[in-house]
Amino acid sequence: MDILNRITRKIAALPAGEECIISAQDLWLSRADFQSVSVFLSRESEKGSFSIAAAEDAPARIGSASLLVTKH
Repeated sequence: MDILNRITRKIAALPAGEECIISAQDLWLSRADFQSVSVFLSRESEKGSFSIAAAEDAPARIGSASLLVTKH
């Protein structure tokens, strides 16, 4: 739960129009656990304060999963 709170606070602190990358490696999560975080963020993004997308521009890391978060 602490990870979800940290991510939520990080997104809330972003200025409108700013982006950040959230990755499994940075959070020290397995890909399976990061999938759960992705589902949570997807549902939270439906509220309209931010959007998420696959982070294609994220640095290539072996076994990583990343999301690009854009604050509205």
